[in-house]
Amino acid sequence: MAQDMNTHSTSPLPGAPHPLRHVLIGLLVAPLAWLLQMTVAEMLAAQSCYPFDHPLSEPILPWMKTALIVLGALCLAAGSFGTWVAWREMRQLAPVEWAALDAARRKRVGLQRFLLRVAALCSTLFLVALIAVDAAIAIVSPCKWW
Repeated sequence: MAQDMNTHSTSPLPGAPHPLRHVLIGLLVAPLAWLLQMTVAEMLAAQSCYPFDHPLSEPILPWMKTALIVLGALCLAAGSFGTWVAWREMRQLAPVEWAALDAARRKRVGLQRFLLRVAALCSTLFLVALIAVDAAIAIVSPCKWW
């Protein structure tokens, strides 16, 4: 009897709540990666190309373009991971049978489906924003006038 209570299954029971950390990863990683990329890239470009509001034709830091590319690649990888987690969790929760659940579990699964759908859509949106920022970094020089 004690052995039966100590055995743990690696797969969740039907209708069992998915870990909240998976929902939070899917919901927050891509937007935070985009926010990090925007703030750090803006700060780096502003301090390197426009010190004391004086525009320069060349950046002060010779490694600025490399730093922006590396930052963009890391943030894109983090955003892709967050998006992948959100979509994977949403697909894993989809086949749960409503008829097999009691009212409390049905409500919990419904809330999780909603949160995971919001996480998947939000992460996808911010992944597209990360790609757009990376394309802008590749195309536009931060120290040139328009």
